[in-house]
Amino acid sequence: MAPPGVAGYSPGGTEETPMTTAADASHLVPDAGTRAPDPRPVLSVVVPAYNEEDSLAPLHAEVSEVLDGIGEPWELIFVDDGSSDATVDRMFALADADPRVKVVKFVRNFGKSAAYMAGFAEVRGRIVVTLDADLQDDPNEIPRVLGRLRGEGWDMIVGWKQGRTGNEPHKALPSKVFNGLIAFMFGLRLHDSNCGFRVMRAEVAQSLDLYGDQYRFIPEFAHVKGYRVTEEGVNHRKRKFGRSKYGPKRFWTGLLDLITVRFITAFADRPLHFFGTFGLIPFVLGGLLETYVLLSKLFLGGTFQGHVGAIIIGVLLLIMGFQSVITGLIGEMLSAQQRARRFVVDTRREV
Repeated sequence: MAPPGVAGYSPGGTEETPMTTAADASHLVPDAGTRAPDPRPVLSVVVPAYNEEDSLAPLHAEVSEVLDGIGEPWELIFVDDGSSDATVDRMFALADADPRVKVVKFVRNFGKSAAYMAGFAEVRGRIVVTLDADLQDDPNEIPRVLGRLRGEGWDMIVGWKQGRTGNEPHKALPSKVFNGLIAFMFGLRLHDSNCGFRVMRAEVAQSLDLYGDQYRFIPEFAHVKGYRVTEEGVNHRKRKFGRSKYGPKRFWTGLLDLITVRFITAFADRPLHFFGTFGLIPFVLGGLLETYVLLSKLFLGGTFQGHVGAIIIGVLLLIMGFQSVITGLIGEMLSAQQRARRFVVDTRREV
């Protein structure tokens, strides 16, 4: 039975139920009566895709070969992010042929964060692997990184693309600058925070609440929650099909998202700490200016008319500081009403 608000998919592809949720996604899985029950997977691979019709079959073949070699039950979850080409048809064909393949279809393009969230909601395995659909992430790296995750007790291992300078030279410098800013703001030093290749425990993936372009900061969200995050060098391949979906403006929007994520992770539970600190400086300066004008009038024979500029500036600074404090208090009230559980309980078991 499909979850509330999602629709079922039969291998013939002739019946689909309209969407009823705000997520606007159709969950497409083969009819249980037509396929043999599969064992609960240990490994779940989540692949978001947008207009990647030509790369899906080769990717499925590679993932199948690698995971079959590991010898543990697995599943592959494709998420179609509202593609306008034949991407979702190729996904359906793979799901028809392989019972370990699931498909989640969005009715329009909602973005990569939404695609990850939809995929993570469907995982049944204890370990989650994320790959980009463009074949630039190498599935052959999964066994090695998985072995390190299990052997060293990490909660998430992020790929560090090797050879990216040769494959995507125009992205190398912006990436280095961006990752330097992330390390400065979060204290998590990674060479490639936004690498699509990740191996993580399922509880890490399911603790995330991503929207917008926050998928770029998955390691930082995990780190802030207290999970142990590190990186591992992985093979990075040239794109074979299609073209990149991201342009130069991505760097600017990334900076804005970085500020947003830092604010959310640091002050979501205590907005007054931010706005109160921000408002303290103008409030103190305004108070000092008004005190100076008053003391000048009382003890130095000055006049208010001679300090009109100081009076106006002082009042503006006082108002600015007061408004910042009020904003922080309103934020505290909203946070108290909508507070979600933000702590993480360690239920670690051998995986």
